[in-house]
Amino acid sequence: MSERLDRLSGLYLHIPFCKQACSYCDFYFVTRQELKIPFVDALIQEINSYEGTDYANQSFDTLYIGGGTPSLLPISSLEHIVATLERVFTLRLKEFTVELNPDDVSRSYLEQLSELGVNRISMGVQTFSEERLTMMHRAHTRSQALGALEAMMESPISNYTVDLIYGQPGQRLEELYEDVELLMNFSPPHISAYALTIEKNTRLAKQVDLGRIVPTDDDLVAEQMEALEERLMVNGLHRYEVSSFAKPDYHALHNQMYWYHGNYLGFGPGAHSFWKTTFHTAKRWSNARDLSLYIEQANQLGKQEAADVEKLNHAALIEEHLWLSMRTARGLNTEYLKNVYDYELSEKQLSRLEKMVEYKWLSKEGSCYCLLSAGFSVSDRLGLDLIS
Repeated sequence: MSERLDRLSGLYLHIPFCKQACSYCDFYFVTRQELKIPFVDALIQEINSYEGTDYANQSFDTLYIGGGTPSLLPISSLEHIVATLERVFTLRLKEFTVELNPDDVSRSYLEQLSELGVNRISMGVQTFSEERLTMMHRAHTRSQALGALEAMMESPISNYTVDLIYGQPGQRLEELYEDVELLMNFSPPHISAYALTIEKNTRLAKQVDLGRIVPTDDDLVAEQMEALEERLMVNGLHRYEVSSFAKPDYHALHNQMYWYHGNYLGFGPGAHSFWKTTFHTAKRWSNARDLSLYIEQANQLGKQEAADVEKLNHAALIEEHLWLSMRTARGLNTEYLKNVYDYELSEKQLSRLEKMVEYKWLSKEGSCYCLLSAGFSVSDRLGLDLIS
């Protein structure tokens, strides 16, 4: 493993505002745009509450502003937020990502983000089909998505990722091919492709419960994923995680930091944090998924221990690493496991890994058991086999 991803540290800011509720989304969001100003004030208070704490002594490598829809905030608010982060924390950013919706993108807006220091964009296109966009209750249109991608090609920000959703009810393979072919006209360096999942308490789940929508058959979802991977590989985008495809040198640093137990702090309602307390222990906590409560309590969040802290011991960290490693092309490196986690695999675990190699789910390269294309389709099973 060429880079110690566990040594990276990141900041995540959750901007909860959306124009409307996408039918499939279970992230925390609100549509009450009148709360944007009090929210930004509260976010500034939360960031300031970390001043003078041990967390502020850490330098941070990545900053990710997600949501919700961060592009609903004016540039002046983003400037204020970033200036506060720079004052409280030491930022040595290798990657600064902002999520955008296509209907908010313009050349001038991208230029302003670049001037702010943003060097990576994440754009939620999902599909170019008007019918599917309507079904998912997305706020943008096909033409807006195409226009946003054209603006990205002329933008000073060359590093960007586009979200696609496959496995949509009634989606034919030919429709997915059309989405991919259209997207390839813009040569994106990174794509995040997600199978549509039916999350509880979403509009989509209610439609399924009422029998108005029939979920896509698992075999068809798998067929679409295989077809998608094949088309993306032909265009130079290789799968490096279950849902992530990239050209060389465009892997998402912030996401990899999550996967390898790097420290991170989350700000905003519903945001999660993770921090290693010793070499073998860590803690994880989150803010309440309630904007009104967040606004009320924000000035105290960094100064006091969260009420719902999850404490992770050595065994829990190892279990998480084993499971997550089976979701990435890097796979499981036994030397890294020993050096970073002070752990050696049991004979039972090694035997199971060798079986996975026999089934051509993994390849054995030195000390690394690396995930192959066939392994991605059973990655959850592989992870569970290692920890059970």
